Amino acid sequence: MRFLLSLALLFNLLVGCAPQAQQATYLDGNGKSGITGKVFLKQEGQPLSGAYVNVYPSHAPNLLGPSTYISSPTDASGNYSIDVPPGQYYVVARKRSNGTATGPINPGDFFSEDARLLTEIKTGKLTKIDLPMVTMTAPMFFKQGAGDIVTEQGISGILVDVDGKPMPGGFAIAYTDNDIKRLPDFASTLSNEKGEFVLYLPKGGEYYLAARLHAWDMPRPGEPYGKYDGDVITPIQVPDKGFVKGIKMVMAPFTGTYKEGKNKRPF
Repeated sequence: MRFLLSLALLFNLLVGCAPQAQQATYLDGNGKSGITGKVFLKQEGQPLSGAYVNVYPSHAPNLLGPSTYISSPTDASGNYSIDVPPGQYYVVARKRSNGTATGPINPGDFFSEDARLLTEIKTGKLTKIDLPMVTMTAPMFFKQGAGDIVTEQGISGILVDVDGKPMPGGFAIAYTDNDIKRLPDFASTLSNEKGEFVLYLPKGGEYYLAARLHAWDMPRPGEPYGKYDGDVITPIQVPDKGFVKGIKMVMAPFTGTYKEGKNKRPF
C-alpha cells in the first residue's frame, strides 16, 4: 500500500485501451528538445500552479516511482517546460496539497486526467502538451500488496484486450479467497508495453486473479476489466519459492453499473 499510495498517479477514470501517442503540436526548440505546456483544472479551466510534470520512458515497466525527468513547479499561469532527449515518453502531472514534488498522493490532491499519455519528443523541437487535472476523491483500493516488493513466489503473465493486443499500464490484482468484489489483497507491477506483468506474493497458496487499469473506485462502464478464466472464478495454486508463469487475462469493457459511494471498493 505504501508504494501504490505513493503513486496514486495514475489511474484515473479513463476509458480506453492501450495508450496511443498523442497528436502533438511541435514548437521550435531553438536547439533544445523537450516538453512544454500548461497544467489546468479540467472542470474550472483555471491554470494550476505548483504542479509537477513527470516524464517516464515508454519502456518503463510501470509509472509507479520516481520519474526519469520532472519539471519545476508550474507557475501562476500553469506553465511548465522540461528538457527531455528525443524519444517516446509517458507524461503525467500531480499536485500534492503538501507542496512536495514526490511522495504519496491522497484524496484532495490533483493528478492529470489522462495518466496513460504517450508522446514523442523530436530533436530540436518542444512538444506542446496541456494537461487537464482532476481531484483524487478516494484512496487507492489496494489493501496491502506492493508491486515493488520482490519475493520468491508469485504469478507472471500478460494482459490483452478482446482482440488479443497487449494492454500496457494495467494491474493484475489478487485475492486470497473467491470474493473478488472487495478490496484486493495484492497488486502486480504495471504491465509493460507487451502487456506483461509480475505479481509478487508473500507466500504460496490459492489466489484468485482479476485485472484493472485504474487504481481506485469500482469499474465504470466501458473500463477494460478482466478475470482469470473469464466468468469462471478459478483459483491459481502458487508454490512456495516458485512462480506460475504464462497466465493470460483478457480485458473487456466492463458492463456493470457504476455505484456512487462505493469508491473504496472495486465493486
